[in-house]
Amino acid sequence: MNRTSLRRGLALAVGGVAAAGIVAAGQPALAAGGGGSSTTAGTSVPAPVASFGLSTASTKSKSGRNDVGGSTAHIDGVCNLYRTGDGDLCLWYFQKYRGSHADFYISDNNLNNNTFNSPGTGQGSRVGNNSESAWNYDQYLTARVYTGVNSTGTWGIISPSSGGNFTSTFINNVESFIWT
Repeated sequence: MNRTSLRRGLALAVGGVAAAGIVAAGQPALAAGGGGSSTTAGTSVPAPVASFGLSTASTKSKSGRNDVGGSTAHIDGVCNLYRTGDGDLCLWYFQKYRGSHADFYISDNNLNNNTFNSPGTGQGSRVGNNSESAWNYDQYLTARVYTGVNSTGTWGIISPSSGGNFTSTFINNVESFIWT
């Protein structure tokens, strides 16, 4: 290599670092109220039930999934994954997807009004402030969980097709959620 090649290589490296710094500086920081993942990496996720009923058209958008006061007919005690890729948010009474669970196709602004409805320890207990693990079976939408009712308090996300045990901020401290 000659000196010209070395200078060009150095200029490219410095320019690349400077550009990366500018891009990073332009990225918004997480909101003070939350914004990071609300769960740890999940393993051994319970298989969803392939369903053909409720969701007939893909809802890659949150339209209709965030209806306040929506029907509770979607809370059937089964973690559904529809052929469209739509799915439920399931919350479990214990960590590692153990105990009873509650499933939600439509967001809920007050989980204190719901109970765990599948067989297992915790069945009949209030969902609000009693969930230790969660899985988002939807393949398109992110579930945003909140520590307060009506989407208030600290919030965290559960990305599509992911979940796990709730972090210390959210374990037994989730009271509402919306689809984003």
